Amino acid sequence: MRQGMGTRFSTRVVAAFVFAIMVAALVAPAVAGAAVPAPTIALSTSLQATAKPVTISGSMGKAYRGKTVTVQVRKPGRAYWSSATSKDTTLSSLGRYSIRYTPKLAGKFYFRVRYNATPPKYSRTVSMTVKKGPSTKTEVFLSSTTSTRDSGLFEALKPMFLNDCPEYTIKAQFVGTGAAIALGGTGDADVLLTHSPSQEVAFMNGLVDGKASAYRGKSRYKVMYNDYVLVGPTANPAACETSETATSAFGKIAGTSSTFWSRNDKSGTNTKEKEIWALIDSPQIDAAASTTATTVFMPWYKASGTMGMAQALAASNDGASGGYTLSDRGTWLNAKALGLTKNLKIVNEGDANYFNQYSVIEVGGARNWEGAQDFSQWIRTPKAQEIIRTYGVSTYGQALFIPNQGSW
Repeated sequence: MRQGMGTRFSTRVVAAFVFAIMVAALVAPAVAGAAVPAPTIALSTSLQATAKPVTISGSMGKAYRGKTVTVQVRKPGRAYWSSATSKDTTLSSLGRYSIRYTPKLAGKFYFRVRYNATPPKYSRTVSMTVKKGPSTKTEVFLSSTTSTRDSGLFEALKPMFLNDCPEYTIKAQFVGTGAAIALGGTGDADVLLTHSPSQEVAFMNGLVDGKASAYRGKSRYKVMYNDYVLVGPTANPAACETSETATSAFGKIAGTSSTFWSRNDKSGTNTKEKEIWALIDSPQIDAAASTTATTVFMPWYKASGTMGMAQALAASNDGASGGYTLSDRGTWLNAKALGLTKNLKIVNEGDANYFNQYSVIEVGGARNWEGAQDFSQWIRTPKAQEIIRTYGVSTYGQALFIPNQGSW
């Protein structure tokens, strides 16, 4: 009798324990998979006579301590949201957050908070009006490939950006993509506009030229594309044909020892050129194991110094020492319109290897993180993309770049 009662008691205890576990699982917090609550949000003020720091705070509850949230801001006149801080904000032991944000212009600001769940959970939106903005502007440091300058595109985009984002001035440096990314890696650029996917991916992983960098890319987006063209003397001594493959045309240049001018500057164009050389099996070409290290050692290959795209075209156009070179189509059309390529013509184009994608990269930890985001966001807006789509049509009879903003 006692044994039966003991068995029944043990069974009841086990059943109660299992039931308790089931109940606990059902009422577990969002972290365990139940509905995720949206974080709360509040401002220390909703009206400012002149721009000054504002505190943005809120909570998700103790169950979310140690998790992160992203505080976002939509500025006056903007259709897009940006992060209010360069890093996500960690919730305290009580599941709370608090940040300081300084508005850089007058108008109505909107704020919201996102919890980094999938899909993200947003808080309600709160607003603040600033009657008078700061009297000073902050400088955005842009590092870009020379083709955006040499094609004239940047001069078309710059005044539009400054008009739409009046809290900034912009300082631009135009160098090869490799050098542009290096400036981002040292923190000397806030945002990059480049066209070398392999180097860009490395920078997103914290590498510049194969070495760890102090700064890395935080966000990378597609902006536009065009293509490369192989140009050479009008006499075309290598007998390159317009419709043949890129490797065939490059192979003919090597086979005839025709002069080729390399930018030799680790730019996107230079990287693409080396990638094409690496595809060719020729005794005239020394293809190293890495395509980025590919070098050509014959005297017809001119790579004794570094040069920009306009310089490479000028060297190829020289009547005495002219030759072939690889150019992005935008710079080629601009140089042609300026009468700088009278001795040159396109000798090969249309190959898939000539595709040329441009990206914008926001540098993590940048001096002007807010400005980096604003430029990145702005150049991907319909307005900026339309400027890119139509740029060059009236002057050159065709667009120099094709907009294709989007994520990688």
